[in-house]
Amino acid sequence: MVRFRKLIIVALLAGLLAIPGGNERALAEGEDGVVNAEIILKVATVAPRIPEIARRSKKFNEQLAAETNGRIQFRTYWGGVAGDDTTIVRKLRTGQIDAAPLGIEIVSNYVRQASVLVAPQTFYNYKQVDAVRKELGPEFAEEAYKNGVKVLSWWDAGRVRIFSKQPIRTFEDLQKGRPWLYPSSTLLREFYKMTNVTGVPLDISEVYGGLQTGMIDTVWISSVLSSVLRWASHTNYVSTPVNVIQGAFVVRKEAWEALHENEREIIERLSAKQLIDTQKELRDGDETTYAKLIKRGMVLVEFAPVERWRAAGAQLRAKMIGRIYTKEMLQRVEAITKRFPEDA
Repeated sequence: MVRFRKLIIVALLAGLLAIPGGNERALAEGEDGVVNAEIILKVATVAPRIPEIARRSKKFNEQLAAETNGRIQFRTYWGGVAGDDTTIVRKLRTGQIDAAPLGIEIVSNYVRQASVLVAPQTFYNYKQVDAVRKELGPEFAEEAYKNGVKVLSWWDAGRVRIFSKQPIRTFEDLQKGRPWLYPSSTLLREFYKMTNVTGVPLDISEVYGGLQTGMIDTVWISSVLSSVLRWASHTNYVSTPVNVIQGAFVVRKEAWEALHENEREIIERLSAKQLIDTQKELRDGDETTYAKLIKRGMVLVEFAPVERWRAAGAQLRAKMIGRIYTKEMLQRVEAITKRFPEDA
């Protein structure tokens, strides 16, 4: 399990160990191995800190220091100590922090149509994900930069499944339960509205406690994230995949531009290598984690009938046209994903 905790944090922070922050001149000595440097990179994440990643952070700081003559180091604020995703966006804008891994719903603050990357009933495999990001990534990154952030990398964190204390086969099952509502998710809020489901809004940091106390009994998450965040320990059933969790690692524009050009090139090169090294490992890890959860007694539940769920997904996808993406953008994404069979 420790191995898979390492996998997901690396993915959530894809490129994290190479992200520049502000121009805070300070002595930074701490758990991540930060040493005396001219520029301290401030990174905030809701993800928890674990020893394996701290060691990797320390190693990366050593590489970064070696390639920048000790001028740049980073400091990470783990476990939501800098606030939830909404607070992190505010602190990015005010310069209190300089970089963060953000989910697509939050990335849409900088890229208006970014949520098309999680359009319902659209993504079934990673070939589709990779192809869409390859085509749309550059223009999305350009828009994000105009709006104040540098997209250093796009990441995904496993395939979304429903984890629950009671089996969720039908919409009526959801209606009887207490499903989690991620406050930043327009898509999930609209889906609940369509299916007459009452969701319980909780920040990510509150979900584990909500599952413990029974405030909620159903969550939408990937297998590997469910293990890392320990949500799986309070659920008994799991569904087939319904989407892919996606996001981006962003850097405050002013912080990025404050670096020398060669330093930006170093950071982009190191973060690209980091992403290549970890993305496949994470994707494989998500599937392996799912298999382990089933082996340990979690029960797979099939949607009944699956056609009803698919129809609702298609309806939701269409309802979002004009709200979070344009018809033209959705059609572009659909054309790309249709090049690959669902089981590719």
